[in-house]
Amino acid sequence: MTEPLILVPLDGSTHSLAALPVADALGEALGASLRILQVTSNAPPSLGVLAQSLGLEGAAHHAWSLEARVGDPSDGILETACEAGARLIVMCTHTASARPTAMLGHTALDVLRRAPCPVVLVSPVQDLKGWRPRRILLPHDGGTAADIAVGPAAEIARATDAELLIVEVGAPGVGSPLEPGSFPVPRYVDQAQHEWSSWTDEVLARLARLCPDGPLKARLQVLGGNPGREILRVAADQSVDLIVVAWKGAWSDERAHTLKAIVRNAPCPVMVVRADPSCCSPRSSA
Repeated sequence: MTEPLILVPLDGSTHSLAALPVADALGEALGASLRILQVTSNAPPSLGVLAQSLGLEGAAHHAWSLEARVGDPSDGILETACEAGARLIVMCTHTASARPTAMLGHTALDVLRRAPCPVVLVSPVQDLKGWRPRRILLPHDGGTAADIAVGPAAEIARATDAELLIVEVGAPGVGSPLEPGSFPVPRYVDQAQHEWSSWTDEVLARLARLCPDGPLKARLQVLGGNPGREILRVAADQSVDLIVVAWKGAWSDERAHTLKAIVRNAPCPVMVVRADPSCCSPRSSA
């Protein structure tokens, strides 16, 4: 069986190195090696010189290899991810000194839109030395599309003995998920209702069926209010180390409001698990 692989794009900037502690810890937990990649517009130097320029020479990271490509950065990252069968891509939200107004740099956004696997987004301004996921937050809206993130979140939680905190937010004025099999929050999220106990048991049982490989430290928290704001509040209050969120794939102005709020303001790395990934999919403005 091929060893699982985590792809870590670095562009030579100091900011890009912020992704390494997160990739290193996830690689160790999941038994995956790291493939560190730099894509340049010109012929790259030798791998030894490249390792030195990236600050990797003599680094005591989990098992890693180094690759250099020539071409467009996002295309090179996506092609490598597809060819290598990457389990994860771990990269910074941006590597320029100034944060982009669009919250993600051009390369990070293009990779997120077209990635064939989950993408872990790391803010370069966070101090993540010695990072380990001790508490993982899994937002879930009760819809079946959100189930795609349950397995990856549970796998990391088990591998690191982390607590999995599942948060469902009932938002006034926001419609319930429409997918068949959805299990939305009861209508009155701010009142103690007799059906809450059975609803909670059913939600936990359903999530357990989605990740049946062993014991898991998990708890469910139900809140009312704006989903993005409540998820971020819980992440800060509970000292969450990783947020794992499902995404349907649309990034237009009127879509993905919750995901954008999380990516913009999360106090920790964010793993985005796309509901319908496709290897090296065409560029899109969606």
